[in-house]
Amino acid sequence: MNERELQQSLATLDLYRAQLESLVEQQQLVQMSMEEHARAKATLTSFATTEEGSEILVPVGGNSFVFAKVGSNSKAIVGIGSGVSVERPLEEAVKIIDARLEELVETFKKLGERRASVESQSSQLSQAVQQEYQKMQLQV
Repeated sequence: MNERELQQSLATLDLYRAQLESLVEQQQLVQMSMEEHARAKATLTSFATTEEGSEILVPVGGNSFVFAKVGSNSKAIVGIGSGVSVERPLEEAVKIIDARLEELVETFKKLGERRASVESQSSQLSQAVQQEYQKMQLQV
C-alpha cells in the first residue's frame, strides 16, 4: 500500500464513521417511534375496557395528561399516512398500530444489520491501515 492508497483508506474510514453515526441516529429515531407506537397500543387497549362516561387521563406527551370523559370506547381515530387520519373501530386501530410496530421492528433489525456490516468493514480497513503504518515505521 503506497501513501496515496493509505490516504484513500483513511478517507474511507472517515466515510464509515459518518455512516455509522447516521445509522445510530436512524436506529434511535426508529426506537423512539417504536416506543410511541407501543404506548399508543397500550392506551387503546386500556381504553377499550373503559366504561362510556368514565373520566380518564389522556396522555398528551411530555409526561402530561388531560382529563376527559369517554364518549365511545368502540372507535378511535388513527393515522393512515401522509397526514391523513380516519375513524376506525378500536380493534382495527390496534391492528393498524400492531402492523406499524412490526414494520418498525423490521426496519430496526435491518439498520442493525447494516450497522454491523459497516462496523465490520471499518474494523477490517482500520486493521489494514494500522499494519501499513507499522510497516512504514519499521522502514524509516
